[in-house]
Amino acid sequence: MSQPAVFVAERRVEFCETDAAGIAHFAAIICYLEQAEHAFWRHLGLSVVQALDAESHLSWPRVRVECDYRGAAKFEDQLQVAVSLVKLGRKSLTFSFRVSRQSELIAEGQMVTVCCKVQPNRPLASVEIPGSIREKLQPYVQPECGE
Repeated sequence: MSQPAVFVAERRVEFCETDAAGIAHFAAIICYLEQAEHAFWRHLGLSVVQALDAESHLSWPRVRVECDYRGAAKFEDQLQVAVSLVKLGRKSLTFSFRVSRQSELIAEGQMVTVCCKVQPNRPLASVEIPGSIREKLQPYVQPECGE
């Protein structure tokens, strides 16, 4: 059995994302996770906003985010953000993220998103993840997890 795929996005720490000590602010790390998620979707040939028809689209609102900080990222550091999935549910995804500078772990976390149909003048409605999207996500699911 082959190893699950891991997507890696690269990101440089910008000056405006640092505090007075020159360390990336904790909230900036959360933004890096989201940016890596968006790059992951693009890597799959998709988007975090996927058109369904002229009036509606799918989107993936976050319902839970957690991050454990293990080290400090500083201005000009080149970071790698590894993205994989620890759960591919019927309607939700649980992403796993590892932020590192070369081999040094800076932060790790998870983010749960729910597949929702967005329509004008209607509340968000959770929907099952379409089969075509599930198929593209499957290689990134960690083996001890899944449905």
